[in-house]
Amino acid sequence: MLKNIAAVLRPRPLEPMEPMRIEVIGDDESSNLQARAYAEYRVFAALAQHTQRVRGARVVLRRDARNERCDNVVCAVTVALEPSGCVRTRACGGHAYAAINRAVERIGDLMRRRAA
Repeated sequence: MLKNIAAVLRPRPLEPMEPMRIEVIGDDESSNLQARAYAEYRVFAALAQHTQRVRGARVVLRRDARNERCDNVVCAVTVALEPSGCVRTRACGGHAYAAINRAVERIGDLMRRRAA
């Protein structure tokens, strides 16, 4: 009996996990290197508690082409889920950081609803 208890209490080796991949795309002036790094950090922070269900994420930053003056930035986020499926959202803001913050807030809400 003690032998069985010892086997249960012995720590098991952890299975290697694939790293969560976050790709940030932004080629125009709406997203400099600092804005792309901020987007990667914010999306990772929002998805960190859901790592068992997330394969990766793609963030696209661009100027809003529908706006004549192009004074808004759009942040579109797509999260690929395990084993299949995805969650998507997009948000606009007067600058890249505002758009990123809004999109990350929405992704967090969507992931929490999906987990419930």
